[in-house]
Amino acid sequence: MSILELLGTLSLRNETGPIPLAAQQKRPLGLLAILGLAGRQGLSRDRIEAYLWPESSGARAQHALDQTVYAIRHALGSDVILATARELRLNPELVRVDVWEFEQAIRASQWTAAVGHYKGPLLDGFHFADSHELDSWIESNRSRLRLEYQKAIEFLANSSAEAGDHSQSVTWWRKLANSDPLSAGATKKLMLALAAAGDRAGAVKHARLYQELVRQELEMEPDSEIADLAATLSRQAISEAAAPRHRSAAPDNPSVTASVAASTPKVKERSRRDRTVLYAVIALAMLISAGAIWGWLRPAPAKQVVRSTLAMDSTEAMAPGAPWSGRVAISPDGSRLAYIGGPRSQLLIRARNQLHAIAVPGTEGASTPFFSPDGSKVGFLRVKDVQIASINGAPPITVTDTLLTGTAGASWGPDGFIYVDANTNGGGLLRVEAKPGAKPSWFTVLDTASGEFDHTWPDVLPNGKGVLFTIRFSAKNGAKGRTSYAIAVADIPSGKHRVIVDDAMYARYASSGHLLYVTANKTLMVVPFDQNSMKVVGEPTALSEGMRLGLLGGSADLAVSATGTLVYATGAGQGKQELVWVTRDGRAQAVDPEWPSDYLGFPALSPDGKWLAVARVANAEPLNIWIKRLDRGPSIKLTLEGNDNLGPAWTPDGRSVTFSSAPATGATDLRTERADGGAPAVMQLHEKRNLYNAGWSPDGKWLIFRTDVSSPGSGDILAIRPGIDTAPVAVVATTFTEMSPALSPNGRWLAYISNETGEDEIYVVPFPNTGAGKWAISAGGGTEPVWSHHGGELFYRAASGDLVAVAINTNPRFSLGRSAALFPAAGFTSLRFGPQYAVAPDDRRFLMIRAGTPDKLIVVENWFEELRAKSRR
Repeated sequence: MSILELLGTLSLRNETGPIPLAAQQKRPLGLLAILGLAGRQGLSRDRIEAYLWPESSGARAQHALDQTVYAIRHALGSDVILATARELRLNPELVRVDVWEFEQAIRASQWTAAVGHYKGPLLDGFHFADSHELDSWIESNRSRLRLEYQKAIEFLANSSAEAGDHSQSVTWWRKLANSDPLSAGATKKLMLALAAAGDRAGAVKHARLYQELVRQELEMEPDSEIADLAATLSRQAISEAAAPRHRSAAPDNPSVTASVAASTPKVKERSRRDRTVLYAVIALAMLISAGAIWGWLRPAPAKQVVRSTLAMDSTEAMAPGAPWSGRVAISPDGSRLAYIGGPRSQLLIRARNQLHAIAVPGTEGASTPFFSPDGSKVGFLRVKDVQIASINGAPPITVTDTLLTGTAGASWGPDGFIYVDANTNGGGLLRVEAKPGAKPSWFTVLDTASGEFDHTWPDVLPNGKGVLFTIRFSAKNGAKGRTSYAIAVADIPSGKHRVIVDDAMYARYASSGHLLYVTANKTLMVVPFDQNSMKVVGEPTALSEGMRLGLLGGSADLAVSATGTLVYATGAGQGKQELVWVTRDGRAQAVDPEWPSDYLGFPALSPDGKWLAVARVANAEPLNIWIKRLDRGPSIKLTLEGNDNLGPAWTPDGRSVTFSSAPATGATDLRTERADGGAPAVMQLHEKRNLYNAGWSPDGKWLIFRTDVSSPGSGDILAIRPGIDTAPVAVVATTFTEMSPALSPNGRWLAYISNETGEDEIYVVPFPNTGAGKWAISAGGGTEPVWSHHGGELFYRAASGDLVAVAINTNPRFSLGRSAALFPAAGFTSLRFGPQYAVAPDDRRFLMIRAGTPDKLIVVENWFEELRAKSRR
């Protein structure tokens, strides 16, 4: 059995003999330390590579990790590390880890054992070069373990004092003070324990050591309460030292009477001295109590309201805003922010007193973070997945991975249930218990008679009586034929709901008794709200304009803690998006600055590269297909019907565009319309399920597309030959999700995404005989495949955020050439379900989408004070 010690100095030893030198080299030892800290569940290979080889390419990092694992197994045994295709973990039958034993003792309330396991700070003195992300993760765990250790000591010290064993209590408090010598709290407790044990001089001495240390290390004056307590104890110690002492020996010729007489003055003197000390302690206690009572009773001064813009490192910046998913949450106590960011769009957790965030491993592609009621966990969403992670950065667990859950909002209620968006193109809210493997059930039902099209962005009231959420009304029922929104509240557990605020979305309850929401014109509003009656009880007030507001789903970046910290994002440039040409080395240039849009998506270039078809929202209208002459030519709105129109694809002759169209009710169809708008759109294909990602083969014989991920099969790729086939045929259809089909320029090869490995990856198969072969293109995550026009390259977005080009050879047979990351593309719009960029005819430029300027994340401290001031006016 090997013993891995992470608490204190990192060490590896064996119960039966010496450890081979190869396992004690820094990199193998570092890998063992990371796996030990990850716990029994282990850690993903991608996360380990990012931690230990942050500057290396994917292939080099994979090779380095394989070599390190081989070295450890060769030195310690082949079974010491258990491996799967995606993760590594230590074998608990062959390796003992002191952190595991410490945490197990804490969970079992075995405080003495826990303190015994704690030999010092986590990985004390062990550093990983050039790995900021790893250092942040370790520091977070170091703080967490130190806090658990200190709580264990406090319990033991208090228990000893209650049992009258003041000497042992001093021992425990001294351990605590030694573990945090600059802590005024630990110093006070040790001083009082020493005084209770009769060593007032020792208490005063420790106070002086603390004061000197604070002045030297922190260059500031120490806590004044330490000086006051030391002065009181010092006077008592001097008084005791100055008291006359009597000989304890009896006279040379003692008698019983003489002995008693001699002892009487001594007893009386000791009694007087003890009473003096007792009176002094009582006086000190009365002074402390009086001060405390005055502190409790006097009016608390108003706290200053402070506004600031949160600065973020470029590697930790928030991901670009999306219309259907959230990005930011704040813990109930206001101490932590959780947001989606970094090059891989991971869940990042940032303590408010820290300059950097911690990336939670295994959360690439996450969205919509939300905290548990006690703030100890953070939930987040992926399409079909609800997952939970600990705030200490440990890998997440899956609550549910059904076909039902979406990404447009989730909230964790005090009843232990998570209320979450449904993954349907229009649907109610779901309710799922916050435990692994739970099955969701429907919570709200659409009132279709009133035009309700979707329920999103739930927020559970703290009293557990109801859930605030956003209703989306179809364009047919909305004002002026546009999609509209309202805030509603649903009763728990019945789910019955009613509208409480019109022209509003993204409601958040504030414990001050207010409701926050955003209007369609991007204004942040606040209105008094009674959570018991679940009614608005006052008039609304505008707080801020220019909020970052997503379309389609009405997402916003808005959160408020129970302690009064408000966080929100404003969309600089009013959240406008623009088209840009990006060269292969990453230089970007605006296409037409005079054509700003509220939303742009799914750009498609005509075969000659002169025209653009794109899904666009302008002036808060529904999502429509627009046709624009490049670069700065005229444009027309092609589609005039349907609730949402998206995903345009040119016909091979360049005269028409095929796209997905969602009516006010029913499934999303495929329609085709002349690009000049000279004739109405015609139905290309209608089915009961939603159809997306349309694309034509170069000869125009095949129309290829995919089904919705919420439909049977979890999303399949199908094709039909118009005029020949009476029904679509399966092209790639498995129990996994397949999407984003892309045919090569010669029509012989099909690229697509599949999550068969557990992650989205790019694959290529022959077409139409897709069963004749299969090649994996990406490794470590890939989305948005697009072919070059000459067919010799396949582009895709890597999980790192880079745009990658892979050389493709098809003569005499299919093979892969060099893979190269062209430029970081995380700053441009990306979407799992379909490409958000197009390739110019010369394959030297990419048409991409970006926000005009980055969003600003604004933090308002003590915001409730501002509300109180307004209410007094």
